[in-house]
Amino acid sequence: MRFLRNHFLGLIFLSLILIFGCSKNESNNSENKSTEQKTEVSSGNREQVNQTNATGESIEVRLPTMQCGTCKKNIETAVKKLDGINSVNVVVKDKVAKVNFDKNKTDLTKIEGAIVMAGYQANEKPGDKKAYDNLEACCKVGGGH
Repeated sequence: MRFLRNHFLGLIFLSLILIFGCSKNESNNSENKSTEQKTEVSSGNREQVNQTNATGESIEVRLPTMQCGTCKKNIETAVKKLDGINSVNVVVKDKVAKVNFDKNKTDLTKIEGAIVMAGYQANEKPGDKKAYDNLEACCKVGGGH
């Protein structure tokens, strides 16, 4: 009886080692794969970098009528709705939007159009009057600062 109990406990112990050992090993493998992928890109694997950037383009859109943090949120939200936007960062103090996008899915004209339809000037294109009128007071030129 004692013999069976010891074997049973041994089997449980071995099972636990396998279960926890494998899951730890899998998480290490996924971390290693992630590190390898990052290393490939950072070490200059030009083929992978070129594939990633082949359709990507970065631009800056001037936002002369942008006033505040609410403007930043409104513009970023409008631009992110476009298909093909990889990232958008509006810098309030510089009055610019830095946009990275897939040039096969969108372009500068569509990005400017989204900003204009949100009520803001984008480069030389004036903001949509109706959308501008609906902006909060702090977002209007000369408004509540």
